[in-house]
Amino acid sequence: MAKNKQQKKKDREKRVAKKKHLEDMKKKTQEKTDQESKKSIPARSKIMQSAVPQTNNVVNANKKSTFTQRRTGG
Repeated sequence: MAKNKQQKKKDREKRVAKKKHLEDMKKKTQEKTDQESKKSIPARSKIMQSAVPQTNNVVNANKKSTFTQRRTGG
C-alpha cells in the first residue's frame, strides 16, 4: 500500500507540474501578443500624422434632430 501512495503522490506532482507549465506558456504567449500589439508607431507614420492638421470635430450629442432631418436622412 505504501508504494501505491508514493505512486499517487508522484503522479499528482507530475500533473501539477504540467498544469503550471501550461499556465506559464499561456501567460508568455499572451504577453508576447500584448507586446506585439503595443508596438510603437514607426517614425514615418509619426511624420505623416504630424503633417496633417488636427481638427476638433466635436458633435453635439445633446442636440436632437428634427423630424424632417430624420425623415430625409440629412
